[in-house]
Amino acid sequence: MLLAVSFDVWNTLLNIEAVYRKLAEIVAEIISKDLLTIERIIYDTYIKVKKYALNNNTIEVHKFVISSRNLLAKALGIDYDQLVEAIDLTFSSIIETPYMSSEVAKILYNDVMPTLNSLKAIDITMGVIGNNVFWESMYTRRVLRVLGLDKYFKTQVYSDEVGIFKPDRRIFLEFCRRIGIDVSKVIHVGDSVAEDVGGALSAGMKAMHIDRSRKEKNVVIELGLFLANSLENVMEALQRLG
Repeated sequence: MLLAVSFDVWNTLLNIEAVYRKLAEIVAEIISKDLLTIERIIYDTYIKVKKYALNNNTIEVHKFVISSRNLLAKALGIDYDQLVEAIDLTFSSIIETPYMSSEVAKILYNDVMPTLNSLKAIDITMGVIGNNVFWESMYTRRVLRVLGLDKYFKTQVYSDEVGIFKPDRRIFLEFCRRIGIDVSKVIHVGDSVAEDVGGALSAGMKAMHIDRSRKEKNVVIELGLFLANSLENVMEALQRLG
């Protein structure tokens, strides 16, 4: 029987593309590039630094956000401090009066609240395991708090705080240690095959890969893996993999 669920944040609970789009709008006021070009630079740099993190075992995780921002600032042709200010303005625009802001609908997937409420109703322990790229975990924590999601989570474990990146199994084991539940009784939910599925399975957890564009859900019992097309599939995953 599965007793706990850990969630990735970006592109699992919250839409990172909406954040990048808002960041691009703010950067566009600083430089003379069109919005689509800026969005492409941000996304391409994101993919580049994520790939670097996956393939480099000697990376200093605590300094990764700073080095990633340096790369992005250089790619955009702006100063580092300008990028930091733009990121801060981006999140401020998202979290200010959130329930009256159209930004909330853009960032929060509509299957998140029903899923969290369903899990809470059956006393499933929940938490977060997240990597950080262009901003520190404090920004993610603020968004989750303002949106009212943090109250569902017993713990939040972030790469910049513990010095470990997903898919390193140690960050998943740290999550299980904090919630006091054996790793075999936990399922991790995320959108990345390498970081979320690979990391969780290597740690001895079950895994649910979410792809909202997937036509059909599926389960691979022998791997402890559920292939989902909605976050709400986690209820079925608990039954099928438990």
